[in-house]
Amino acid sequence: MQMKFLWLSGALLASVLAGCAGSQRLVPKVEQGQAEGGAKTVTVASESVACSRPQCPVLAAAWTSAKAGQAVLTVGLPYQKAEVTGADFHFGGSQTVHVRSRSRADAPALGFPATAFDVPLGLIGQIAYAPRSWVRVHTADGRSVDETLNSGDQRGRAVEAMSYFLTAVESASGKAIDVEGNRGGLLERLGGGSK
Repeated sequence: MQMKFLWLSGALLASVLAGCAGSQRLVPKVEQGQAEGGAKTVTVASESVACSRPQCPVLAAAWTSAKAGQAVLTVGLPYQKAEVTGADFHFGGSQTVHVRSRSRADAPALGFPATAFDVPLGLIGQIAYAPRSWVRVHTADGRSVDETLNSGDQRGRAVEAMSYFLTAVESASGKAIDVEGNRGGLLERLGGGSK
């Protein structure tokens, strides 16, 4: 009887540990470093926007102190063959930012079509902190995919990743980044804050 209890306890513990060791990280992977010329660098690994289908767009970002006001935003689209040619970021009901300026920097190897774009650092702030936002990703075959970044009720992991990214950029640069939108405290992030 005691042996059976120990065996069941061990099996339960192994199941719990296996679940905790899943492939999805709890927090976005942000890395800080230094380039050969001495410039500080910050990168955040790709994370998906708020959707549940396989073709969910992903965003990643990179920054260097050599171009402090600019970031490289990577937009990727899993399970597609066509190249990503651009993205339109919609904030609130009235603002749209069209992203088409390809970067000289390479997009990270994601295993699916992804393109790196040069964007103002302020756009990353809008992605991270705008209360209502969505993105339209354009592909070379003339198609597009529309998905939510932040509905107010649900935030994509990419939104969280951009928030962590900006915090790391501020730490690396030693300067606060002027962003549009409410950075929000805990209550605002949970939907309970009032203004």
